[in-house]
Amino acid sequence: MKNKSKVPVAQQYLKDLQSAYGDSEDFRVRTLALKPEVVVVSLDTMCDDNKISHCVLEPLLCLAQQTLSADIVEQKLSFAVKVTKAVNYEQMTELFFNGYTLIFIQGESKVVCADTRIALGRAVMEPPTSIVLSGPREGFVEDVKTNLTLLRKRLKTERFKTVELSVGKYTNTNVTVCYIDDIVKKDVLEEILQRISAIDTDGILDSSYLSSYLESHRTLLFNRVGSTEKPDVVCGKLLEGRVAIIVDGSPMVLTCPYLFIEDLQAPGDYHQSSDITSVSRVLRFISVIVSVFLPAMFVCLEKYNYQIIPLKFLITVLNATEAIPFSPLTEMLLVIVIFDILREANLRMPTAVGMSLSLVGAIVLGDAAVKAGLLGAPAVMVGALSGIGLYTMPQNTLVLSLLRLIFTFIGGVMGLLGVIIGIMSLIAYMVSMQDYGVPFLAPYAPAIPHDKQDAVLQSPLARQHKRPQSLNNTHNATRRGK
Repeated sequence: MKNKSKVPVAQQYLKDLQSAYGDSEDFRVRTLALKPEVVVVSLDTMCDDNKISHCVLEPLLCLAQQTLSADIVEQKLSFAVKVTKAVNYEQMTELFFNGYTLIFIQGESKVVCADTRIALGRAVMEPPTSIVLSGPREGFVEDVKTNLTLLRKRLKTERFKTVELSVGKYTNTNVTVCYIDDIVKKDVLEEILQRISAIDTDGILDSSYLSSYLESHRTLLFNRVGSTEKPDVVCGKLLEGRVAIIVDGSPMVLTCPYLFIEDLQAPGDYHQSSDITSVSRVLRFISVIVSVFLPAMFVCLEKYNYQIIPLKFLITVLNATEAIPFSPLTEMLLVIVIFDILREANLRMPTAVGMSLSLVGAIVLGDAAVKAGLLGAPAVMVGALSGIGLYTMPQNTLVLSLLRLIFTFIGGVMGLLGVIIGIMSLIAYMVSMQDYGVPFLAPYAPAIPHDKQDAVLQSPLARQHKRPQSLNNTHNATRRGK
């Protein structure tokens, strides 16, 4: 903003601020008769009254016998709170709406800004999406300062760096990019910072708003940006060379680059023996495969390739489905849709009744549909098994559910050959995906033998001497030993 009059810049800023926001109920102005006159401006809804009284007003009144300047005020207040000087109107308003108290000194060209943000939000507790049997139980909250504290507590090094950005024309959301300076690949870091800086939108209300801007190409299937509520998980990824993005107001912290294999890795995997972890990951992988392809294979075998089914099992299936009025494809699609509706309803029901109603709904509806002859018992069993297995990858439940529907439809229309072609197309699509120069299916496509020690199977942590080569951190590849 250009100052066309002889009025000092700071005083012109004050007039502009009062003109623009003076009619807001929470806009407060305090005038102090000091030498020279000082005007203190704050937002009641964003600032802590105790901090303003004890950290701003009282120190200023102690300077009543002294001629004030911006440097003197900054020096005096910096003992109690974080203080900065705004050099332009845009920076001043950004700090103002983030809870800073503005101090205008008559005749000065700069505005002193004191951090008096009010501390609101829930306490640090175990996140509901990442419950572990062993290991840390702390989870991120909606306050960016608290989240940074949780990371600083674990990364006690000067190499842990942060970059603060403001995103959104109306929300001015604080976005903090975190990385470890001598591990992260600088090209990846610069690209992430450029993408965030280039965002031109009305507002960012959650980290999920930001994730679509961090992807090279928007895709319908699969997450291209990692997210977690666990500080220990974020620290582990930072130590591998990734970048973390914290969005103020969101408990989900984003991580880039992201690999598909990360969905098989649970937070508790690194707090138990590698053998148990390997078995658990194999079970998760099998569960995902069964969840996506079991309904499609059941429809294929029942409709087209029934000669593959063992004779005794085939007789059981025929006896259970001979009175069903629907085709195998329609029957299976009905079962899948019913279970998806129950899942969505359970997510939106009050906690006190959600679990009981979902169990009653599943049992009563399934039993009634079978007894009424609308659905066959084998189809209900296959749908239930498929639905349970989806939750072994909780971050991808909706994506896997969509893939299940697609492959079931393909299997019902094109048979086993169609399912095989669909699987090959899906694999080819996943192989072609990459972000920040990192292949999505690494370390299996392309094959990186070193990184397979912490993929589906896990080697003991003491044997993992190098960082993941998939992330191309060749300038600091050593993690343990020499």
